[in-house]
Amino acid sequence: MAQVTIFTDGAARGNPNGPGGYGALLRYTDDSGKVFEREYSAGYAVTTNNRMELMAAIVALEKLRMPCSVTLYSDSKYLTDAYNEGWVFYWKDHGYRNKSGDPVKNVELWKRLVEQTDRHEVTFVWVKGHAGHAENERCDELATTAADGENLLLDDGGDLREEVLAPKMTGGTAPGAGAGSADTADGGFWAANTARINDALAGRTSKEELSELLEELQAQIDREMELSEQLEELLYRE
Repeated sequence: MAQVTIFTDGAARGNPNGPGGYGALLRYTDDSGKVFEREYSAGYAVTTNNRMELMAAIVALEKLRMPCSVTLYSDSKYLTDAYNEGWVFYWKDHGYRNKSGDPVKNVELWKRLVEQTDRHEVTFVWVKGHAGHAENERCDELATTAADGENLLLDDGGDLREEVLAPKMTGGTAPGAGAGSADTADGGFWAANTARINDALAGRTSKEELSELLEELQAQIDREMELSEQLEELLYRE
């Protein structure tokens, strides 16, 4: 069985109400030692960071023409913990409901990913994002470039097997659109998620839900740090 290494990342601007993208890097070394690499990316008009993290892994695995032994590196605990903690196997056995009995979010993407992890032997490895990991940084670049690009695709909340161009916005930009825009949609990320954060702090959140929330919080913090750096650069520009 061929040994393949995959690196993935997802990004969203104004998560969860802005454009996003995914990036993936596939690496294979043949018997002669020759290294083959392929990169894949795409952007969506309105999506979430977690959906793009899932899409990066899905697309990368689907590109493999035959069953492979894969080591997949991601900075998304939403993705890696689902497998390494066994949550996804519980979901599959219980109609894609979590231990609280609630439907799993992004279920169509999880089902699509499970198709691939059933086909391949996949080991998921978490890496810290924005910490100088070369391949992770490259995937982040692919994802953010795709998110900031044109001809963005439509995320209809389904399995995204069919690539459909999103309608062009008229009379303004999409909420959260653009690397330098502030997120004002729905009162902002923090206002929209206050109840979820309070439930987590009060211990009323399952580990699966907590992992998802942490992922979204980190994505929002990263985005606000990026915006802060842009504003600081403007402040001190000569």
